[in-house]
Amino acid sequence: MGNIERFKFAAGSDSGDWINPWATPEQSRARPPVPWTPEDVTQLLASIYPRASGLPGDQSALRQQLSSAFLAGVAQAQEERAGEMPGSMAAASVRVGRALLKNRASPQPDRVWHAFMAGLRLARGPGDPRTAGIARTDPQALRLFIRQPFTESGQEQKALIEAVLKRIAECDGAPRRFDFLTGRSAESADTFRASFEAERGEPFAPHAFRTHRLNLLATADAFVNIRVGMSESSAFELSYHVFRGACTPVLFLVWKHAPIKTTLLKDLDRLCDVTYLEFEHPDELRQGIADFFQLFGRSRRPVRPVLDAVSG
Repeated sequence: MGNIERFKFAAGSDSGDWINPWATPEQSRARPPVPWTPEDVTQLLASIYPRASGLPGDQSALRQQLSSAFLAGVAQAQEERAGEMPGSMAAASVRVGRALLKNRASPQPDRVWHAFMAGLRLARGPGDPRTAGIARTDPQALRLFIRQPFTESGQEQKALIEAVLKRIAECDGAPRRFDFLTGRSAESADTFRASFEAERGEPFAPHAFRTHRLNLLATADAFVNIRVGMSESSAFELSYHVFRGACTPVLFLVWKHAPIKTTLLKDLDRLCDVTYLEFEHPDELRQGIADFFQLFGRSRRPVRPVLDAVSG
């Protein structure tokens, strides 16, 4: 019985016996992960949420509600078994859905896959061996989107980025834990494609890489731009974040040997909540980075661009 067929059988059963293989956390952890694919998830959602026919008496909407209620019950049982689940799964599903809808450039099938994987990570939990290498999904964590150069980055830049990432990691938990959406590893022109393929399990392609990055960016509580060289992609993602995305606070960490020369990236304070820090050595960033994240312990909020305040 395949993945989708097994789900349909479970949903249609009047007995709870079918969930016995997941009866205890120990059994769940011992069970190998089911090899879901984006196509599996798309087919599953199409079976749960069929398109409305438009005819009188169409029961598609009622089926959607009942299917959602069933899945909510499964989530509640999972929370009860886990005992230490960080917040409600139902609340997390609403937050993830709202965040993914902010990415207007992403097609719905990609949003569906990203939402499915977010739920999978949350239900498995950070202590499950199957989540090794996957970022935790803690509803209370501060979600960081860290932008670093890729195609123009060599070994010198990679070493600098590693040191800056360590300075950022020192603030993890002060005051809030971090969810490193883009990971903690420094990349270069020689590594970032392979890293994407290892994480996503699909061949690298510009459109796939862009969709994945924008999906992550849509959920970010903060945008951190590590500038140790010129990067056109950084400017693209920053512009998207400010004008089409969440427009959450931005932190520029600028190496003095790679200053911002583009006028349009300077003085962004009228468009978003932005902080600029320059450094010669990464250790100089400790206090500035700590001050930036301390503000998230209080009431830092997204700031929408004030376009009418910008002169041509």
